[in-house]
Amino acid sequence: MASHVVKEAALTSDTSGQLWSCCVWDLQSGTTLATYKGDSSAPRGLCLLGNEYLLSAVNNKPLLHVWALNRRDHVQQRMVCGGRVTALAVSPDGSLVVAGIAEKINVWQVCTGNLLAVLTRHYQGVTCLSFTDDGSHFLSAGDDNLVLVWPLHGVLSGTSVATGHSLEPRHTLSHHSLPVTDLYCGCGGLHARAVSASLDQTCKLFEVSSGQLILSVSFEGGITSVTMDTAETRIFTGSMNGLIYQVNLHAQPIQRERHVGDSEDDKAQVFKGHSKQVTCLSVSMDGHQLLSGSHDHTARLWDIPSMQCVRTFSHKGPVTNAVLIRPPYSMLEGREKPSTPLQQFKRHLYTQRQGEEMAKETGDTVDVRLGQYQKDETVGHVSQDSEELERIHSYTEQMEIQQKTDHVGKQDLETEVTRLKSINQQLYQYAAQTIFNRNGAS
Repeated sequence: MASHVVKEAALTSDTSGQLWSCCVWDLQSGTTLATYKGDSSAPRGLCLLGNEYLLSAVNNKPLLHVWALNRRDHVQQRMVCGGRVTALAVSPDGSLVVAGIAEKINVWQVCTGNLLAVLTRHYQGVTCLSFTDDGSHFLSAGDDNLVLVWPLHGVLSGTSVATGHSLEPRHTLSHHSLPVTDLYCGCGGLHARAVSASLDQTCKLFEVSSGQLILSVSFEGGITSVTMDTAETRIFTGSMNGLIYQVNLHAQPIQRERHVGDSEDDKAQVFKGHSKQVTCLSVSMDGHQLLSGSHDHTARLWDIPSMQCVRTFSHKGPVTNAVLIRPPYSMLEGREKPSTPLQQFKRHLYTQRQGEEMAKETGDTVDVRLGQYQKDETVGHVSQDSEELERIHSYTEQMEIQQKTDHVGKQDLETEVTRLKSINQQLYQYAAQTIFNRNGAS
């Protein structure tokens, strides 16, 4: 354990997996605080689940690896998925896990492991996923050049019955002309601003609520990673040529479209040090440091005001994930055990009939997980629980209305099928009678 108080640390992974699957680094000393052993982690496939677990999508395998933060020596669980996971995200309250598998998006409930939804709106592989900070929406992007905004309440209520219909997102944004490589969603819930990066050499800043494009910035090469500082005054983009660009959103004159690279002022806002493609970016909470990962087998920590590299973390392969985190106590001490076991994620869609059967078996009860809280964090929990219960009550009412509507719709369909069968039988008899009469006449 480090001798000083660790307020922020770097969590990284690479494609080799020779030494470890992922590693936690001390920003001040550059030493390792914790390592988790297993297979290599896929790009955009490393997430903390609350303060108890670490999830990793295995590179080139249809597996999710799970570590309890207090046990680093071996993988606690291996979850088999329906395909290779290309993107992974966890809701802010830790209740849902969203994964991109080929062109589909799977939504799992953590406390039960149930597969609540499978979204099929993308036409090609999903490359990145990101939640809003209030957990009400999540964004997805893929190789089909699209960015989709999904309302979580619509996703959960719309999949209570397996009808086979594809759910539609709140917004479908087609601002890019080539595959989208990265997404970052700022603060503000539904009213947040988000930025996307693409191989078409642009990044797009837009509103989540309306989908309206605010700013388009073009560069001199394909953009492979993007992030913003906590104040959302600057955009940082990583390019395929190893350069990291800084874009000041308050620069004058304010324009809807910009090109970085034409003027000397623009060229000065560049972090130089990586020799290959920059795969991931993350800004510290105080906005003074920037962490970057690259295919040149290094992760670098930059001082943003001076644009100088202050520390280099060496890896054995191309860096796939690099993010600055507030390390939980169990990650540093390795003592506290998870308060609840993590259920295996199921591969088949959870349907309404399964829910009704389970309710009968358990006495018509519903298991609800209101989130995970650290010790000594009791202030404000009552109001948070009340808001959560209100959302659950609203969701239950929507479920009841949906069930009634589906019941009426099923009766109408059965009546229509019976009518069509009767018409089909009459047509068959008429055709057969006509043929027999013609043969008899001949």
